[in-house]
Amino acid sequence: MRIATRRAAVTMAIAGIAALHAGAASGIGGFEGTWVRDERARDDAARDAEIVRVTEPMSVAFRGFARGVMRKRMVPAERYVVEQGADGPAIRNDVGMVFPLDGRAHATAKDHQVTSRLGSGEIEQTWNEGSDSHGTTTWRLAAGGNLIVSQRVFDSHFSSPIEYSTTYRRESTAN
Repeated sequence: MRIATRRAAVTMAIAGIAALHAGAASGIGGFEGTWVRDERARDDAARDAEIVRVTEPMSVAFRGFARGVMRKRMVPAERYVVEQGADGPAIRNDVGMVFPLDGRAHATAKDHQVTSRLGSGEIEQTWNEGSDSHGTTTWRLAAGGNLIVSQRVFDSHFSSPIEYSTTYRRESTAN
C-alpha cells in the first residue's frame, strides 16, 4: 500500500513538473487563452469616476469636452487572445492589433508605440502616444482566475496620473 501511494505521488509530481515545463516553454503559462470582459458595470463606473476626478480641476468650459474625449478614447478592449505564435508569445486584441511580448518597441500608428514583455508573474506594456501621453499597462492573474488589466496613464493635460483596471474572464470553450 505504501509503495503504491509513493508511486502515485511520484507520478503526480512528474506530471506537475511536466505541466510547468510546458507552460514555461510557451513562455506565457496561465495567460494563454481568450479573455473577455467581465465585471463590466463595476469597471466602467470606476473608470468614469477616474475621468471625472482628473478633469475636475479644469475650467468648466473645457471639462465637459475633455470628459467626452476621454470616455471615447479610454474604452477597453472587449476581448484579448494571449497565444504562442510562430514568432513567440503575443497578445491580439479585438480589432486585430498584435503585440509581441518580446520587450521591443513596436509602432502601432504614427507617433504611437508599444513595448510588451513578460515579467515575473505579469505582462507589462509601456506605451506612448506622441510626446504628451504615455503609460503602463500591467496584466496579472487574480486569485479567482480572472485577468486584471491595469492602466496608469500620464498625460501633460492632467496634474496626476489616470489609473483604472478592467477585469476579464477566460472565455468558455464549451458549447
